[in-house]
Amino acid sequence: MLSPLKPALIAAIPLELINFFVVGYPADPRPISTASQYPAVALQWYVFHLPGIVASDRSIYLREHGRLDSAVLFLAGFVCTAIFLTLILWLFKLAANALRKLSSPLRHAH
Repeated sequence: MLSPLKPALIAAIPLELINFFVVGYPADPRPISTASQYPAVALQWYVFHLPGIVASDRSIYLREHGRLDSAVLFLAGFVCTAIFLTLILWLFKLAANALRKLSSPLRHAH
């Protein structure tokens, strides 16, 4: 069985691009779009970018260098999105295998 990591990494790229460049930082006074004003969208943004937010909060250097701070937030969001997608794909494969075993013709023959 193939690992769900590679498809998750590939799928995380466009999702994080949309999340970062379309949704943007929800607490920004000049939002990129109105998408960040929806509570569910803002919550997922904060959850997926939490490691980057914590790193930015702890590092004066990151706060002083906006581009580096943005790169850290993007990378944190990408990694968290990839981990989340890997988990979802793994659970889907696990459920599909369980259903396949339950519906096997050999099981009904006994």
